Amino acid sequence: MPQYLRTLRLRLAGILAGAALVSMALGACGTLVPVSSQITPSPPDCSTPRPVSASDSFTTTVALQPGTSGLQFGNISVGCGAEAKATSNVNVQFTVWLSTGKMVITTRGAGQPTNALALGDPTTLPFWRLGVPGMRVGGTRRLVVPPALGFGAAGSTSANVPANATLVIDVELVSLG
Repeated sequence: MPQYLRTLRLRLAGILAGAALVSMALGACGTLVPVSSQITPSPPDCSTPRPVSASDSFTTTVALQPGTSGLQFGNISVGCGAEAKATSNVNVQFTVWLSTGKMVITTRGAGQPTNALALGDPTTLPFWRLGVPGMRVGGTRRLVVPPALGFGAAGSTSANVPANATLVIDVELVSLG
């Protein structure tokens, strides 16, 4: 057999083999590995609750989004427990700062009890009723609270909050109650 025919035969065999591989790859596309355009993060480990001694930090960077009535909020960590509804009774721990970074109150620390809130109760401060629903047990959220949703023009001497103060609050949803 002449050399040019052998070369042609080898080239043709290579082209056919390549075409067969491409055909098999295209035919199997999507059947071996499902592809999703959505990436779902792994849920946090709920078997290890946040330590009671954990402290909140004013300098934690949080992507905030606008909420109702001027409230801003952003999740520091998303819990994997039950979700708080607008009518839920919840138990939380929190730290409150003035917008200057001065801490005014914290419920963090060993031996500190959780704080019970009735989100459906109109006497519960508005920022709790607007900022906690949607959180999951084990999650921590930052709330930036305008004066109208906080203590307003009166402030709060018992909470060390001056008049017309904007508050920054890190709240952890410990449990539903």
